Amino acid sequence: MEKALEAISISKKYKSHNVVVNALNETSITVNKGEIVVIIGKSGSGKSTLLNVLGGLIKPDSGKVLISNKSIYDISEKERANIRNTQCGFVYQSFNLLNELNVINNIRLPFDIAGKPYNVEKEKELISILGLSKREHFFPEQLSGGERQRVAIARSLLMEPSIILADEPTGNLDVNSGKALMDLIVDSNKNRDQTYIIVTHDLEWLKVAHTVYRMSDGILKPEV
Repeated sequence: MEKALEAISISKKYKSHNVVVNALNETSITVNKGEIVVIIGKSGSGKSTLLNVLGGLIKPDSGKVLISNKSIYDISEKERANIRNTQCGFVYQSFNLLNELNVINNIRLPFDIAGKPYNVEKEKELISILGLSKREHFFPEQLSGGERQRVAIARSLLMEPSIILADEPTGNLDVNSGKALMDLIVDSNKNRDQTYIIVTHDLEWLKVAHTVYRMSDGILKPEV
């Protein structure tokens, strides 16, 4: 199968109060194109650090990350940013919405950055599925945590990136919204061959995963 992303022996250490923490310890993973990979593990096990390294946001101390067979930490930051903008979509717990922009303009932000025309038809579909139809002109401070999460998800999915990295995508959603998001991801994976790497505590994701890993003390192992 064609590889979408591969990490080879990546390690990352942090120093906190004179204590060295091994967030990632010689971790390797291969994700094939069109695969839904779910990574589970306790808080502090290194899951979010792994996601940031895989997405080109945090440089590992050692090892390689390849996206479309290109080693993303052996190229310039400009080239790496271009890969992030064109091939990767990110859904993080912190939402990363701009307070001065309303919902629709937050969703359209990646198109503005890339200088691309808006996909209005797809916008309407996503906004409807995620229950944001009556919130298009609201600003982030007027939204609940779950609504902000849905805006971040819509923004990430709208440009239809080939790889989506998601950190607790259903963490702030109610049961119905979480199920709708899961169905949307399964549909986009099946019909658009999008690849997903999902870090989560929500075991419902195991039902749709093609491959499951468990993270523990910076070490990633297949879940059997």
